[in-house]
This record gives sequence, C-alpha cells and structure tokens, in this order.
Amino acid sequence: MISIIGAGPSGAYLGSLLGDRARVFEEHSQIGKPIQCTGILTRSIKELIDVKDEFVVNKINRIKLISPNNKEYEFKLKDKEYIVDRCKFDTFLVNKAIDNGAKVFTNHKLLDYEIKENIKLKFKDKEIETDFLVGADGPNSLVARKAGLLENRKYKVGHQYTAKGEYDPEVFTVYFNGVKSYFGWVVPESKKIARVGIVGDSNIPNLFNEFLKKINIDKKYFIECQSGSIPVYDHNSKWSSGKVYVVGDAAGHVKATTLGGIVYGMRASKILAKVLTNGGNYEKEFKRQYGKSLKLHSKTNEFLSEFSAQDFDKFVSLLKKVNLGEFNRDNPFSGLPLFLKPSLMFFLMRKYFQNKVKI
Repeated sequence: MISIIGAGPSGAYLGSLLGDRARVFEEHSQIGKPIQCTGILTRSIKELIDVKDEFVVNKINRIKLISPNNKEYEFKLKDKEYIVDRCKFDTFLVNKAIDNGAKVFTNHKLLDYEIKENIKLKFKDKEIETDFLVGADGPNSLVARKAGLLENRKYKVGHQYTAKGEYDPEVFTVYFNGVKSYFGWVVPESKKIARVGIVGDSNIPNLFNEFLKKINIDKKYFIECQSGSIPVYDHNSKWSSGKVYVVGDAAGHVKATTLGGIVYGMRASKILAKVLTNGGNYEKEFKRQYGKSLKLHSKTNEFLSEFSAQDFDKFVSLLKKVNLGEFNRDNPFSGLPLFLKPSLMFFLMRKYFQNKVKI
C-alpha cells in the first residue's frame, strides 16, 4: 500500500495514477482549501490531463510586463493560459483518483510517523501501516522534515488577495520593482475580480502596500487572502529516503522565476508513479527529464535578482524585440533562440560580466 499525505495537485494526481494501491490523506475538511496559489497554468498542463471548463475561471490571451519606471511590453500568447479555481481543480484531480480506485480521506492530519519493517502513520485517533510513504504536504512538509529532506531549504513569501475592481480579463500583468527577488502581479479572474499579489524574501507588508499604491487598489476591495510560503528549487536536494518520497512543493519542484509549481509537481508525480510501479531511481529520472529546465529558471532568477530599476527598464524595452508569445515557461529550452537578438544578447552579457553571476 502507498500512502500519500496531501490532496493538492501533486498528491491527488499521483493517487489517480496509482489507483487502488493508493490512499490519500488530506488534513483539511475541504479539498483545495486554504488557497495559497495564483493558479496560472501554461499549455503544458495538457501533457498531463485534459483541461475542463469546470475548473477554468478565465483564459489569458496576453501578458504585460511593466518595469519599475513604467516601461511596458505587452505580447500575445501563442496558446492561451488557464486561470483555474484551485478548489475545483484539486477536486477534479481527487475525483479522478477516486474513480481510478484510490481511497481519499479528509480531516486526516499526519502528526508523526516511524519506520520499522513497515511505515507507521500516526493520526489524531488512529495509526495506519503502509509500505511506502509520499509527502505531497506542501513547502513545510512533515514527511520531508522527518526524512531529513528539508535540510537547507530556502523559501520566499507570496502575499496575494483577490480584489474587486475593473480589469482587462485577457491580460495577466507582471510588475518588476527593482527590489532584489521581488515582483508583483495582477491576474484577472474576470472583468470584476483579480488576484493581486507580490512575492519576495522580506519586508513583504511594506512592499505589498507600496505595490497597492502603484496599481491604485484600495484594501477595502479585498475579498480573500491567499498567502503562503513558497519553496525555492535546489538542484542538489534529495527527494527520497528509503521508502519515503516527496513531490511538488514538498520537494521544492517550483520554477524560481515565477514561483509556479503545479505542472512540475504533477510531472514529478508521473515519474514517481512509474518508479513505484516498475522500479527505478526517482531523483535521477526527474533530474534527467526536468532538472536542467528548473536549474535554468534558478540561474535566471539569480541573474535577474541583481538588476537595478534601470536595468529592468532597459531589459523590458529590449524584450520588445522578442516575440515572447512563443515562449513556454514550463519548457524554457524550446524558447531560448528567441533571446538571440544582438542588442538583447549584448545587454545580458554585459550584465553577466558586471555581476559575475555564474550561469
């Protein structure tokens, strides 16, 4: 028997792939709550599941980038991106797991576990034995911590609210601030509601208040807070120990540039399902397929974190010469030729040598 802790996208998807060999334990009473995600999916999600209207609240046609001094670049996407209702999306995946034979238990918070011949899981009012244990229990995973898989884990803080207002429902806007490792966003659910947030390392309340002034949104229009910690991908991390594995946020399978991780987390679950079925090395196989892509995101983020406000102004201006609509964040290497414009390459190389960032 395989026990999965956490019924978010990675855990629920793994349960659907393992079928009747899986038991999924979710600590909350409602699937998908609390929400701590912006919920943007690129076309790469179609590699994993069929996209259903039941969980899509909006489709984005364009992305707008805005520099600290309001230089803008808006581009049309080759393929629409999906804004999902996380409760409905997670519920869809959980139902898929149940349909495939997995058992799902809500209101089951893992309190501890111990490993002897088998793995004994300790919940509030029961103990359960299992052959394999998978942590899909988020960035501060108990499963990962007990297995020694959280060592040296770094985090960022995402602070987001849904807010009433007037929005262009086809445009997702990203704001660069010129503060190290910080950016903001406005992601519309409709013409009247958007997800408004920032991510950064520290001083989040003050930065968020400054961001609200920039985009002219008053807190009285807030509907729901959707904040939380976000793990930073580390290519040298371990994601398994004996018969214990971690996936998704619990493993740090998150793009360092955008801090999105749904697709990569589900990709990890697909690989792990094959390993648990046929044998193999989970970490080695994930890194073979996706390690270079996530490492590229990490190095790009490291590089951009050294940019000043003026650097971002110049960068956004130069990006106008690139058709970013062809670029897919979940398959970054396929879009690298887009950046081979002489002026952009000269700017990037100059910044590289100035900052001495090893990429």
